[in-house]
Amino acid sequence: MLTPRQRQHLKAKAHPLKANVHIGKAGLTDALAQELDVMLESLELMKLRLNQNTPEDEASAVEALTAKVPGLEVVRVLGHTVLVFRASRNKPTAYPLP
Repeated sequence: MLTPRQRQHLKAKAHPLKANVHIGKAGLTDALAQELDVMLESLELMKLRLNQNTPEDEASAVEALTAKVPGLEVVRVLGHTVLVFRASRNKPTAYPLP
């Protein structure tokens, strides 16, 4: 669980990032969840974009994300963009938390 100070720190670091993953009409599939797991191991902090044709609304998509991807922390949901974080398990983190 992230503290408000940690969330603020991660939001500041994520400001220049572009959305790496776009979730479309297929929604959050198991294959996409596995790919997110691999991507988070290397990137740690990333933005996801929920396209307008996504079958779920933002709240249920975020719920599904946290259920399918172990250790995922949702930093912020702003419109159709979701900022997620998970510290790497195999290497030192690129985003040390305060």
